[in-house]
Amino acid sequence: MKRSFLIHLAGVFFIGSLLAGEDDPYRIDLAAALKLADADNTRIALARERIKQAEAELSLAKILILPDISVGASYNRHDGPLQASSGDILDVKRSAGYAGLGSGAVGAGDMQVSGIGLNVDLGEAFYAPLVARQNLLAVKAESDAVKNQTLLMVAAAYFELVRAQGNLEVALEAHKNASELAKTTKSFADSGQGLTSDSERSGVEALIRQRGIAVAREVLAVRSVELARLLRLTMGTQLRATSSPEARVQWVDASRSAEELIAEALVNRPELKAGAAQLKGAEQSLNRTKLAPLFPKISVGASYGEFAGGRGSTISSAGNRTDLSVGVYWTLDGLGFGQHARVKGKKSLREQARLLRLDLKDGVAADVFNALAAVQNRKSQIAAVAGAVNKARRSYELNRTRVFENQGLPIETLQAIQSLATAQAMHRDAVIDYNLAQFQLYTALGQPGE
Repeated sequence: MKRSFLIHLAGVFFIGSLLAGEDDPYRIDLAAALKLADADNTRIALARERIKQAEAELSLAKILILPDISVGASYNRHDGPLQASSGDILDVKRSAGYAGLGSGAVGAGDMQVSGIGLNVDLGEAFYAPLVARQNLLAVKAESDAVKNQTLLMVAAAYFELVRAQGNLEVALEAHKNASELAKTTKSFADSGQGLTSDSERSGVEALIRQRGIAVAREVLAVRSVELARLLRLTMGTQLRATSSPEARVQWVDASRSAEELIAEALVNRPELKAGAAQLKGAEQSLNRTKLAPLFPKISVGASYGEFAGGRGSTISSAGNRTDLSVGVYWTLDGLGFGQHARVKGKKSLREQARLLRLDLKDGVAADVFNALAAVQNRKSQIAAVAGAVNKARRSYELNRTRVFENQGLPIETLQAIQSLATAQAMHRDAVIDYNLAQFQLYTALGQPGE
């Protein structure tokens, strides 16, 4: 079933809720983390800037047929021989000045800079916007792909934060249980009802569990920093996830067949949309090159202004001057051999785009298949480990009661404490791995909306 992730979570942006003191961590949920990333992540922002660049390139391609306008003035001075069209050599001293549309009026020749100038390849003017439009579509799709992958990174960092919090909770509980046992066995040893060796062994377990708390807190701090980095929050900001490490979430119905999910991914994945646009752009570029000899190139120049001149340094006899020149020509590169080589190169680029798209389709199918397998496998792991947690907790409670009643051995309770901590950690890992696999499957489908 298609669904919008943010609508599914129904989360609203927040990152606040200070707990008690100035240095206490900020509470954040997954929806808020994803919204923050979408709003201010540098990778997403860079991808959006590329869209603006592609839009500008499309705008430029659309106006290739429009002329340039130049306004200016020029001064020319010549002293020395010139050759007339009859072949005679003349010693000439003259000056001239011009101002108006265009610049660079020299003698009887055309304006060096036309007031209104157009030099255009009609083939380029026709095909360039088509290619640029496909490039824009590809860049937009690539931006969506960057966004999806970035949100996956943020989700993974968030779940790792949840995992670290869960591991700290397990470490704290294990230390509490070990400390309680150490206190009890010491009391029994001091009263002569128990062995000193049991007391020492229990004390060692409590110290080991205390170190486990320190390690868990270090990992939690690292996970908090990593999530804060991805969200571009101030370094040193402490974050705490609001999600429970035992809460399962679902974005994709994993009971659907792999074939159905792959078909959906082939429609929604932005990487494939980008590949399709790139292939179409390559085809249009090939058509442009094939038809290049048939499209003429046009050169148009029109100028109007005030021109004055005279012999020596004299500038007089000012008057209006109008210049107009038009040229149309066709080009066959390198006697046709250059044209053939260009077409061959464009065909190769088109084939590369086609092969890359096929490779992307295979990759998308693999992404979906692997993520679906992970979701299904980890779901079964949760059920198995959940039973182990219940049994381990029951075992610990029974052994604890027997020790307190001086009927059981402390070593059995130590083993129960270790088994409970291991089972709890495994269960929380299974749940978090399942949630991450769900989001990976959701991303493999292209994060489809409703």
